[in-house]
Amino acid sequence: MISSDLTRDIKVSIKTAMGQLNYVLEQVDDEQQAGNILLQLKAVRAILDKAIFELLDDVYRKAMAEKISSAHQNCPGNCGDEDNIERLRRLFPEFSLEDVPQKLKEAEGVEIRLKKYLSEKNLDTPHP
Repeated sequence: MISSDLTRDIKVSIKTAMGQLNYVLEQVDDEQQAGNILLQLKAVRAILDKAIFELLDDVYRKAMAEKISSAHQNCPGNCGDEDNIERLRRLFPEFSLEDVPQKLKEAEGVEIRLKKYLSEKNLDTPHP
C-alpha cells in the first residue's frame, strides 16, 4: 500500500512533469528553443526517476523486508525453502532497487510454499 505522503508526492511530481512536457510540446517547433527543450526533458526525466525511486523504496523494499522477515521467523527449519530464505535475507541489503520487484515475487513464492508446508504439517501459518 502506498502511504498518503508518498501518493501526494508522486502526484505533485507527475503534475510538475506534465507541465514541463506541455511546455516542451508548445516549444518543440521552435529551433531556437532546442537548448531549453533539452533542459526541460532532462528535468522531467529527473522528476520521474525520483518518483520511481521513492515508490520502489517505500513500497517494494518495505514489502520485501516484511516477506523475508516473516519467512525467516516462521520456517521451522525443515520447510524446504531454508536456503532461499537465507539467501534472500543475506542479499537483501545489496539488492538494487530495480531488482526489488522481482525479488519480492521470489519472496512471495517462498511465502506461499511456506504456508502450504505449514498447513500440511498442521503448524501455525506465518505471521507478518
